[in-house]
Amino acid sequence: MERSITVLGAGSVGVGTALHLQQRGWQVTLIDKAKPASETSFGNAGVINASSFIPYNNHHLWKSLPHYLLNNTPQVRYSWAHVVKEFPWLLQFLKHANKKATLETSAALNQLCAGALDEHRALMQRAGNMHRLSERGWLKVFRTTEGFDTNGFDGSLYKQYGIGVEALSADEVYDLEPSLNRIFRAGFLLTDSAQVNNPGELIKEYAQQFVADGGTLLQTNINTVTHKNDQFILEGEQTLHATRLVITAGPWSADVLQPLGYKVLLGVERGYHQHFHPQGDAVLNRTLHDVDAGYIMAPMEAGIRITSGVELAQRDAPSTPKQLKQVIPRAYEAFPLEGPTKDPIWRGARPTLPDSRPIIDKAPAHEKCWMAFGHQHIGLMSGPITGKLLAQLISGEKTDIDLTPFRASRWVKLRS
Repeated sequence: MERSITVLGAGSVGVGTALHLQQRGWQVTLIDKAKPASETSFGNAGVINASSFIPYNNHHLWKSLPHYLLNNTPQVRYSWAHVVKEFPWLLQFLKHANKKATLETSAALNQLCAGALDEHRALMQRAGNMHRLSERGWLKVFRTTEGFDTNGFDGSLYKQYGIGVEALSADEVYDLEPSLNRIFRAGFLLTDSAQVNNPGELIKEYAQQFVADGGTLLQTNINTVTHKNDQFILEGEQTLHATRLVITAGPWSADVLQPLGYKVLLGVERGYHQHFHPQGDAVLNRTLHDVDAGYIMAPMEAGIRITSGVELAQRDAPSTPKQLKQVIPRAYEAFPLEGPTKDPIWRGARPTLPDSRPIIDKAPAHEKCWMAFGHQHIGLMSGPITGKLLAQLISGEKTDIDLTPFRASRWVKLRS
């Protein structure tokens, strides 16, 4: 059997898929309009965290919703025009904010998150970039509350799925991070978490290894994908043909699938980050989530990265980094920052399906087309494990986990 396949989209999921297909003897062509990891996979906190299985639209969202409706919080902001346009997605997103759906999604995402770090380690060993990994845990700190409730909903799920959690007093927080300003009352450490010091470079180095091992990487803009005579026709800056196609185009996946006759209820959550110099010899040892102030601070090669919350706005609309500007003064309160680096403010869009679970499946009406997208906030960390699962599916192997919770039919429909 001829074993050639094309992967469209070179973020964490696409690169992970290309590598795992390559390991199984496939001749893989990886295509993206930009360099690998230049879009969504570039901007994040760099956390690879087994505990990231609780969906953002969990049943506790309803308690925060009246606050979010003010449209002035660091956690959530939105464009009214976008909310009206994407109301069907939002309605389904809120519909899934119930306890039953939360438990179902947590169980499904736990299967991805539990294997994420092992798959990253395997690819790092292959690419020779293990130096990017730090396994010091993920620190969450509180300014005004007593800290993490180990008997609460999140705590009970962490216990159920064997997540390591250490509750910390204020003194214990500062033992771990001596450079922090003393404004925090408590915290907790997710001990099973790791972090990479440059997410974009990590995935680019994976892609370089893919090429070194014989893979084909094309940087070209594909505008339209159609199917005719058992061939996928990819048209844009050039016309390409593929007998088998994998769509891992993140927030652009719905656009790619539309000419193939599909409608996808895919939303986007935009986010921003900016890098800052630390003052003097101040050091941040691990990624930190300032829960009350609503931002994440991460030590990166480029400096201290400050990331903002969720912005619900049109994917390609001009940047409006109000949330980032809102949290930067709070970051200065927490850590001795000197000032921003020369790097510009970054903006990206996370692809999100209404139940906060990605699709990892074959296309409903095309025998030789597969898809993996909609990873929301866990795309970087779960790219390699998703790639392994999809490569197993494509190659006719038994998948490591049951992919039923990630079936395409949930949100991919044939256009009438």
